[in-house]
Amino acid sequence: MVAATSDYLKPISFLIVDDKQYMRHVMKGILESLGAKTIDEAEDGTGALAMMQSWPPDIVLTEYRLAPMSGLELLRTLRKDKGTLRFTPVIMITSETRRKKVIAARNSGVTEFVAKPFNAKGLILRIKEVIERPRPFVDAGTYFGPDRRRRTQVMGEGQDRRGAGGPREQVEEKSRSMTQDQIDRLIATDPIRD
Repeated sequence: MVAATSDYLKPISFLIVDDKQYMRHVMKGILESLGAKTIDEAEDGTGALAMMQSWPPDIVLTEYRLAPMSGLELLRTLRKDKGTLRFTPVIMITSETRRKKVIAARNSGVTEFVAKPFNAKGLILRIKEVIERPRPFVDAGTYFGPDRRRRTQVMGEGQDRRGAGGPREQVEEKSRSMTQDQIDRLIATDPIRD
């Protein structure tokens, strides 16, 4: 166990979902350093979902690529839930940063997206965003998830919140990996399309 340097996360429960034990260990260490006491782990979406039926965490940190149930499938299942699980904040932490994959996570209702490799500061900033500035959830028929419109701070000056009014980094190739800044801008737009 890591010695806590703060009590910031003490009241928050976390579920870490990653098939790599060392990644779960790294994330757990970061959470513990900020005082988190209630942290559970699962190796895939199936195990996480089973765990959440009896113990709903406050925040889920999940990898995208898992088997037999991926992090994306876990996210979609949570957002379709008819109970309170559908409102659980989900932070996707993955090296799966191709534009198509990021859009799939955004359109499935991901709360935050962190690109691997990540540092503690990047993860903590996303967790802080979830805790201190929770977004209302939107049910638009084809989309259920957190409202994107409030994240204007990650956009360039002169750009409106729908991304149509100013300069914007374009990703030419859909197969090219995106940087964390590009992901933040893409996640922050509110159109639900490719």
